[in-house]
Amino acid sequence: MTNLTFVTISNIVIFIGAIFVAFGTFGHYFFNQRIEQEKGEKQAYVGKLEPETKLKLSAHQQIFPQLEFGDSGSILKFAGKPGQPLFKIFEDTDLTVVTEDGHIKISIVIRDKTGKVIAEIVKNEWKVNPSGSWDRNYSPNALEVKDSQGDIVLQVKLVEDRIQFQAKLYDSEGQGVGFSKIRTPEGWGGMLTRTDDKNDDLPFKIEPIFKYPSELHLGELLKK
Repeated sequence: MTNLTFVTISNIVIFIGAIFVAFGTFGHYFFNQRIEQEKGEKQAYVGKLEPETKLKLSAHQQIFPQLEFGDSGSILKFAGKPGQPLFKIFEDTDLTVVTEDGHIKISIVIRDKTGKVIAEIVKNEWKVNPSGSWDRNYSPNALEVKDSQGDIVLQVKLVEDRIQFQAKLYDSEGQGVGFSKIRTPEGWGGMLTRTDDKNDDLPFKIEPIFKYPSELHLGELLKK
C-alpha cells in the first residue's frame, strides 16, 4: 500500500466519522428539543393558582374565604364546616372553597353539555383538556378557559382574601348552572342562572379578562 493510498483511506475514515458525529449531535439536539417541546405543551395545560398576597385566613379572627361574582363586588362568605362544598350544584358537580395552611383554595369541575370534562381545579391545581377547549389563558393567580365554541366557561382569579369567580357549569346529564356578574340599575351584582325544560343553554356571556389568542398574548390581561 502506497503512502498516497493510506492517506486517502485515512481521509475517508475521518470523513465518515465526522458524518456520524454530526448525525449524533443533530439527533441529540433534536431529541432534547422534542422533549422540551412536549414538556412545554404539557405544562401549558396544567398549572397552579397562587394568591397575589399571602393573607392568612382565620375562623378565630372571623376572616373567612369569600367568593365574588367576577369583580362585581357581590360577595358570598363561607363560614361553614371546613372541606364542605360552598355549593352542591349537582350530584357530580360541586364548588368547594377551603382554607389550608391559612390560604384559600378552590375545587371545581367544568363540563360541557354532553358531560365531557373541559377543565378541573383541585385545591388550586388546574388542568385543561386541550381537545375540549378552544383556548385558555392564565397568569400566576388567574385562569380563564374557552369551550370548543369559543365561549368562556371558566374564569377564576385569586385576590387577597377572596376568589373572583364566573363559570358555566353542567353536570353529566346536561343540566346547567351559571355564576356571573350582572349589571343592574343599582350597579354591578351577582347572578345565579339555571337551565330549564324550555332552555338548555346558559344565555349569559362572560367577558374575558385576558387577551387572545393565548399563543400571542400568554398571561396578558386586558386593560380596564
